[in-house]
Amino acid sequence: MGSSRRCWLLLSGLIILLVSLFAACGKPSGYVTYTDEDWGYAISYPYNWQIELTEDAQICVVKSPSGRASVQVYVTEKPMIAQDAANRWLMALGTAHHEVTVFDNGPRDSFWDWYLSYDYETDYGVFHGEAYFKQTSAHLYKVDTAADKNRYDFYPFETIISTFKVFRK
Repeated sequence: MGSSRRCWLLLSGLIILLVSLFAACGKPSGYVTYTDEDWGYAISYPYNWQIELTEDAQICVVKSPSGRASVQVYVTEKPMIAQDAANRWLMALGTAHHEVTVFDNGPRDSFWDWYLSYDYETDYGVFHGEAYFKQTSAHLYKVDTAADKNRYDFYPFETIISTFKVFRK
């Protein structure tokens, strides 16, 4: 009976360990917030992702540890209509990548003024991207995501996008 009891205790412990490991998978254990006072926005991202800024901080790129996923924030100095910015972004994608498939391209009745969803082919495979546009009286903000199409849902893009805040109109 003692051997059976010990076996059940070990099995229970193993099950608890496995459940806690699976519960932790995919959940960020912490976020860091980047705030740009000059451009008037803030965005949070997983603490183990790396941030890169252009010299003028007009472009902010946050990359996953693998380098196979990223979020880019681009801010224009002059305001632009979100739809025009989305069309320009599609033209740029089409120039850089010969094969671009658009799934969604339209206005939003939310914080975001315009939204794009697309796939594009690179030398490294097919990637999925989503671009969100917010226009204010002073700036246009484009926040876009990109990752390998088959792994896109693995990354916390929805959480990252939901943290984006404009604090200066």
